[in-house]
Amino acid sequence: MKPDYLVQGDSVRLIPVGSESNKEARVLSVSLAMMTQIPSLSKNLLASCNYRLGTRAKLHAWTEVTLGTKDNKDRPDALLKIVNGKSTWTALIEAKIGKAVLSEEQVFRYITLAKDHNINAVITVSNQMVARADHHPINIPKTQLRKVELFHWPWAWILSEAAILRAGDSVEDSEQSYMLNEFIRYLEHQTTGIEGFTQMNKGWKAVVKDAVSQTKLKRTDQNVEETVGAWLQEQRDLTLLMSKHIGKNVHLKIDRKVKDDPVARLKLRIADFCDTNSLFTALQIPDAASDLLIQAHLPTRSISASMKLKAPQDKKSTAARVNWLLRMLKNAEQDTRIIIKASWPSIIDDTSCALSELADEPDKIQCSNSKHAPTAFEVVLLQDSTVRFSGSRTFIEDVEEVARSFYDQVGQHLKAWQPSPPKPIARPKPEDIDQESELEEAVLEE
Repeated sequence: MKPDYLVQGDSVRLIPVGSESNKEARVLSVSLAMMTQIPSLSKNLLASCNYRLGTRAKLHAWTEVTLGTKDNKDRPDALLKIVNGKSTWTALIEAKIGKAVLSEEQVFRYITLAKDHNINAVITVSNQMVARADHHPINIPKTQLRKVELFHWPWAWILSEAAILRAGDSVEDSEQSYMLNEFIRYLEHQTTGIEGFTQMNKGWKAVVKDAVSQTKLKRTDQNVEETVGAWLQEQRDLTLLMSKHIGKNVHLKIDRKVKDDPVARLKLRIADFCDTNSLFTALQIPDAASDLLIQAHLPTRSISASMKLKAPQDKKSTAARVNWLLRMLKNAEQDTRIIIKASWPSIIDDTSCALSELADEPDKIQCSNSKHAPTAFEVVLLQDSTVRFSGSRTFIEDVEEVARSFYDQVGQHLKAWQPSPPKPIARPKPEDIDQESELEEAVLEE
């Protein structure tokens, strides 16, 4: 079953025997072995490469491979081959672990190697975060990818996909379920070198200082570009963090015009950052009342999480509409960080009030015109992070804590208002119709 061009390579091992110092080879071998044995896992991972895995497909994988001739110095970490009926799909895999990052020169060499042997794709795996599998951390010109596709899998994403499978009880086979659970335990162990995005760039503190002092941020500043690049990685890490937290896939909301172009996306976000002095992201959570918005405002060194809801139209007064919202926020009333913002008709400015105050006085959020009722509510958890905001690690810790805390106390309890279904029109009873007819006849006779 080995391809003719594979002159050297060992079948993947569930229990690796390689050098202890070569962590990425060991973790990759375990991961690929799991893919060959747990179809639902391989199906989900390969879907990110736009490959639909058939139920009868067979996966084969080899590690430490040499292609072409034995004196070939290029040795990708693995080769994956999928046989699906009469068709095959192949991919070279290169992995990094810990702080190691991919290099442009190495990725380019493997793309060339894949072209030479008609291999369909190159997949890289590392702790570097990307928005989607086809948004690669290395900017390779599209002209080089006409015959070979390039994808990237963050290790944390592989772990997240495995955790979601377990949470959803998607693996019914008891042996596969046991293997999946052990796989998750293995990836979560600190000795594997797998980690999410943990810190901002080195120039983060300088960028925060400029924003606080109201110095205009420049799009051409290297620190600004690296800050936005780091935030894009944190966005992806947030989706994985929340996916593991709720056991379902959380997706990053990306502007349609740049969703297929990571370079354009970076430029757009840099422009937004310089205009607003804020970093923001929107997470799409399955069946949630609205998108979860996360924002870091540099001038005030604050972090917020929020969701916005349309106010119930079947309730007329401000107090009635506020009470509708408060009934969903019983678990959050003691958190002094939570603020309610109300939107109003016409050009009336928004009003806001602490949740703890509204619980005692629902009308406190009323606008200047008492005849109006709010049209929408925004629930905001606002974290003042003045002391920790400039720290590259503490900032990330606070962002992730705010996201989790908001969802636990607020997000999971919010439900979008929906109008009640129409009721049947009341029709007169037969005896009433007879009485009306008799009355009409009596009037006519008179």
